[in-house]
Amino acid sequence: MKKLLLSVTFCFAFLNLLAQKNGSITGILADSANHKTTLNYATVSVYKVGDSVLSTYKLSDDKGTFKINNLAIGVKYRLIITAWQYGTFRKDVALTTEKPTVDLGTLYLSTKSNDLNEIVITAERPPVIVRKDTIEFNAESFKTLPSAVVEDLLKKLPGVQIAADGSIQVNGKTVSKILVDGKEFFGGDQQIATKNLPANIIDKIQVVDDKQAKRRDPDLTAADIPQIINLKLKRAIKKGAFGKMYAGAGIKNLYQVGGLMNFFRDTTQVSVLAYGNNINQPGFNPNDVQRIGGFNRSGVNSMMMTSGGYFEFNGISFGGSYSGVQTSSGGGFNFNTMTKKGLKINTQYFFGKSDNLLERLTNTNQTLGADRLITNANENTSALTLKHNIRGKIDWQIDSLTQLTIEPAIILSSNNAVSTIFSANNNANGQLINTLQNLNDRNSSNNKYQLIADYSKDFKKAGRSFNLGIDGSYNPNPILTYNRSNSRFFLTPSSNEIDQLRNNSIENLKTYIYTNFTEPITKKLNFKIDLSGNIINNENALGTFYRNPANQLYDIVIPNLTQTVKQTGFKTNANISFRYKINKDLYVQPGFVQNYISLNNRFTTGSDIDQRFNFVWPTLTVKYKILTINYSAQFTEPDVNYLQPVADNTNALYIRNGNPNLVPARMQTLRLNMYKYDPKSLINYNLYGYGNFTKNGIINTTTINNGVQMITPINASGIYNFYGGANGSKDFKINKTTLKAGLGFWINFDHSPVIINNIRSNADVYYLGPNGNLRVNFNDFVEINQTYSMNLNRSHYDDSFYTNLSYNTHNSSSELIIRYPKKVVFETSYALTINGQQITGYNNNIKLWNAAVTYLFLKNDRAQLKFSVNDILQSNVRRNIQITGNSIIDSQSNNLGRYGMLTLTYNIQNFGQKVGGRQTMFNF
Repeated sequence: MKKLLLSVTFCFAFLNLLAQKNGSITGILADSANHKTTLNYATVSVYKVGDSVLSTYKLSDDKGTFKINNLAIGVKYRLIITAWQYGTFRKDVALTTEKPTVDLGTLYLSTKSNDLNEIVITAERPPVIVRKDTIEFNAESFKTLPSAVVEDLLKKLPGVQIAADGSIQVNGKTVSKILVDGKEFFGGDQQIATKNLPANIIDKIQVVDDKQAKRRDPDLTAADIPQIINLKLKRAIKKGAFGKMYAGAGIKNLYQVGGLMNFFRDTTQVSVLAYGNNINQPGFNPNDVQRIGGFNRSGVNSMMMTSGGYFEFNGISFGGSYSGVQTSSGGGFNFNTMTKKGLKINTQYFFGKSDNLLERLTNTNQTLGADRLITNANENTSALTLKHNIRGKIDWQIDSLTQLTIEPAIILSSNNAVSTIFSANNNANGQLINTLQNLNDRNSSNNKYQLIADYSKDFKKAGRSFNLGIDGSYNPNPILTYNRSNSRFFLTPSSNEIDQLRNNSIENLKTYIYTNFTEPITKKLNFKIDLSGNIINNENALGTFYRNPANQLYDIVIPNLTQTVKQTGFKTNANISFRYKINKDLYVQPGFVQNYISLNNRFTTGSDIDQRFNFVWPTLTVKYKILTINYSAQFTEPDVNYLQPVADNTNALYIRNGNPNLVPARMQTLRLNMYKYDPKSLINYNLYGYGNFTKNGIINTTTINNGVQMITPINASGIYNFYGGANGSKDFKINKTTLKAGLGFWINFDHSPVIINNIRSNADVYYLGPNGNLRVNFNDFVEINQTYSMNLNRSHYDDSFYTNLSYNTHNSSSELIIRYPKKVVFETSYALTINGQQITGYNNNIKLWNAAVTYLFLKNDRAQLKFSVNDILQSNVRRNIQITGNSIIDSQSNNLGRYGMLTLTYNIQNFGQKVGGRQTMFNF
């Protein structure tokens, strides 16, 4: 009862607060010389008279109209109106009980006559200035805590969204890089500044279009052009060093330790990092690696993340695991500099080591008419992985219109995994069909040697551009697998033993060459041609050997399990299109694409297979206001592994064949994108869709006999899939409280044939996912974050031999952060996963509760002592479910479980001091 009364009291107090702030001011902004010209996206700043602290602000809409709500009654306000190329307009307005709403009518602003004579009042600097191609935020207008970094400042800016992985969007557009004082101060990393630079050293934040991205892809629409954020530092902030060191210990002999430092002077940066832990966590979060490790500056970057915190960057694991429990360590350095002539040089080296233990239970339930094949597998895998990553990048701005980029990379990776698996197959009556005990010892390397070069040229004639590039890579991947298994069959009693060595060497050598040229014919008509070619040279060499009883060596060749496949050839793509601008809101870009592919597949035993395919297909792009639709087509050759005719029998109950007769697939693609951001109401929403229609796509056919599955890839047509969704969000601000609310929906649909024992059926598989999120921030002292998503999964078959499948999964995540009292931070998170699949022995409701308390001390809160407890409720598992073909595959893997840890972190921020010349660590 007390809680109910407290909640009711809080609601009444909150409503009363809103009732006291129901005043508003409206108006229209126009040019004083031409009254019909409205001033769009001008900034209307609101101050209390006699107070220099910004109360609120709004931007005028695309018709020059503004409306400012939630103003207090009985207060006199001063309006400061700022528009690009216009003089500042000031006006005092009083809101009274008798007149809580004031309509100012049309306010006329005059153009600036002489910028040099303008008097700038620092206290009245507008929070936002929108120029023709630039949005500029005044950092002083967005208050943050003393210990805040740039990311905290960016979160307060309207239209700026920062995702969980640290990626940034401004008004729905992706941020491609961050500059400092107009230079690639940190090589253009998105996050090297956001997580480390103190917010109080920033003067302005400027947002502009990425012109280089537009040059490389002239077809980019306005909604798709990436953004660049330029951080304008306060004076005298030109040199510095920053980073962090941490060490922690917990029960069960758990530990974590690491450090990373970044030293910079003007346009030169040196980064070093090292880490180690046995708590199944990355040594650093992805943001740390990007911002201080400098990985965005050194070569081609790729990233993979999971909701459990595991991530890989450039193919490097920084510790942690999406399945199992891991001990990991690593270290490396990154060097970046820019010469006076504008030549940017970047080098990087990283070494990573991980030792992972995976314990997994998997239940696979296949529908087979009146029968079923139910497989239960218990897997235990120990894997050791070592990786070396060496990368570089040279970026040469030859002149204002010409740029050359060269990016070499070497990746050396080795993996040793030892797995023991026990599996059993049962039928619908619960009868045991067979069992398998399997031991696999797999030693593999995944190496890559790559060189990318790109030359781009703009011309003095607006719209004319030329781009030429090459991407060459060589991937030698040897795999040695020692396989020992014992399978037993019960319906027809028998047994089978295997003791063999598979020596599989896979080599891929590819050279991709591309060029494009754009020429404006008239003001409304552009011509564009894209040409590309791919030289293919792949090999899959397989040798299989029995163990020799005489010497215990694997030296007896098995002829029917030994084969070498070589795939050579090339494919070309020519795309010619014309872009016609019908009016300011609509343009169309029709064209055609010509694809040609020539392949020669050679086998040590068997005849060569030559393949030649060619097609000409129309293409089309339509852009209307915020809606973009694109249609195209292309060839995709089968992977050389699919062509290997020798069966993979390392799992004696699940044998995978190859098919040398596979032909390339022809894929038609349809894309749709729509985005809208309303600066007046702070609402943004987007709609997206992507569809593929495939002829001669690759599917698997399955033959099941006595519980043994034989899988063979074949070509099939009538395959299509689609994924899409919609998202919307709105920002609210009441006094010092901010609220962000978002809703979304996504759908994934796959239509593909399923063939089991020669019974063919079309399978329609649906994945639906409504979701929502809410973030409330009470002046940075209390934060509440809540997310919820539901995954609805369905499959439907047109043949009664297969049974329709369905399951639902609910995911909820709650987070509470309290920064009170001063120097103390309490945080707790609770994640709940509810699975509709009910299987005995599987955890259907996974509850993960974490909590921590942090004490901040030393100057600027540089030191942090944190006590955390992981998995308080001892869930100790992870779970994943998916529908594939005619099966529901449900797996559950081990997790670290409950533990407590005490961690000390020291953040180094050394700005504006003598951190240059002889005072630097590396004397650069």
